[in-house]
Amino acid sequence: MIITGRKVRVGEAAKMLGVTVQTLRNWEKSGKLRAQRSIGGQRYYTLQDLQPFTLELKALGWVWSASAQPTELPEEYLCERQDRFTSQLTKMSAVLLEVGGMPKDIVSLLTLVAGEIGDNSFAHNGGNWPDVPGIFYAYDVGKRIIVLADRGRGVRMTLKHVRPDLATDMEALRVAFTEIVSGRNPEKRGNGLKVVRGVAETKQIGLLFRSGIGAVHIPRNPGPMRIEMASENVRGTYAVITF
Repeated sequence: MIITGRKVRVGEAAKMLGVTVQTLRNWEKSGKLRAQRSIGGQRYYTLQDLQPFTLELKALGWVWSASAQPTELPEEYLCERQDRFTSQLTKMSAVLLEVGGMPKDIVSLLTLVAGEIGDNSFAHNGGNWPDVPGIFYAYDVGKRIIVLADRGRGVRMTLKHVRPDLATDMEALRVAFTEIVSGRNPEKRGNGLKVVRGVAETKQIGLLFRSGIGAVHIPRNPGPMRIEMASENVRGTYAVITF
């Protein structure tokens, strides 16, 4: 959560909310957000003024990925192409270091985990997205979460051409997180979701990963992965990283 009482410049406010400086200016023009001025004429915001704009990113990503029809997203949260995702991932690393004040080694691991999940979506849906191409990608430094989602074919469907025996989403997730499947398209950096599991199980990084009615849970306090059936279906994939 944002702690009220401090004053921040425009650039820092944009980083904290995960939006662009231009988005803040647009909010000002529309009357949604009020900027204040210092004696020297510099624009700034109080953190109390910014509090209403801290979106519930988990809910936003879930609704977009799980709905029968895609909901409208703020443009800064949709990465239609992989190069945009890579650029946003680099930006997140800088924000975690500068604004979040996090150790460089933890930032590197978080960037790796988020990168593997996002790259996996592009690698296995590229050219064959059912409706909206690209991924939802957002983060909140104050709440210490990263959310990724896609409206792709899901893990089981992407594995079916090499593992036609996979009957359930839970089984498909077990394979994706524990086995290297021969005949599958090469995953960037070699191991994809298996790398994600290895990092999350040994570091203070939590993960919820959903596909279909399957769910992978890895606790933030280092602990083993568990896979279970969920009550709700997600058409592609949905992931929440906590740190």
